[in-house]
Amino acid sequence: MKDKKYPLFSRFLLVALLFLSIGSFAQTPKRIISLVPSVTKYLYLLDADDLLVGCTSFCLLDKPEDAEVVASAIQVNFEKAIMLKPDLVIASSLTTPETIKTFEKLGIETMYLSYPKSFEDLCSHLVILGEKVSKKSKAEEIVADAKSEIEELKKRVPNTGKKPKIFMQIGANPLFTAVPNTFMQDFIDFAGGENIASDFQIGSITREKVLISNPDVIFILLMGTLSADEKQSWEKYSQLSAVKNKKVFVMDQEKTCSPTPLLFVEALQEMIDHIYSE
Repeated sequence: MKDKKYPLFSRFLLVALLFLSIGSFAQTPKRIISLVPSVTKYLYLLDADDLLVGCTSFCLLDKPEDAEVVASAIQVNFEKAIMLKPDLVIASSLTTPETIKTFEKLGIETMYLSYPKSFEDLCSHLVILGEKVSKKSKAEEIVADAKSEIEELKKRVPNTGKKPKIFMQIGANPLFTAVPNTFMQDFIDFAGGENIASDFQIGSITREKVLISNPDVIFILLMGTLSADEKQSWEKYSQLSAVKNKKVFVMDQEKTCSPTPLLFVEALQEMIDHIYSE
């Protein structure tokens, strides 16, 4: 009779060990290195920035002492990173596979978030991160509010039967534009516009192509003084519809190129106002 009890005990022990291992894996990280500027914004948005210990030089911090800069866009200073004793590193498609493998070999958990292809992806990433840092309910609340605001903004788009042609510039030398299957395309779609690069696979574009397409609106999403320089360059082409109608606008790159769901809403509202204002 005693022998028959051992299999049951073994199963109990296996379940108990599995439960303990899952519980250990599910623990909220205490020290996070973010290699993704948008993720750094997400941590602030979720009131989880106290977990942030390291970031990239492109991440915006509320205070310089909030985190140590341990990486550029793609290069990581592993010595500085390891000194911070992280228990979670958050990476993206800009992070090299070698970087991810190095952290994993060091026994540091790595969380990968792919480049968001839509507003929906921005929202799902926030919820995934929220769950990871024990802020899921807050993330879901933010997402619900953002989606509700998006639907209200869509109602403000006039139904004129003709979509304004939009050129969204995200690079200058070389010239780059927003393309389909990115969250930037959602800016254009939600604003009731037509992307002049709707048939592009990659974002490389020539000025000649822009001039031929004759956009009704130009949005420039570049860093620093480069945006102002590009605005002046486009305004020299007086034959462009966007220039004739004074529809060449500089947008905040932080809101448009690495947005949280709430920043996406803010940027979309500005774009709709710019497109349809008299």
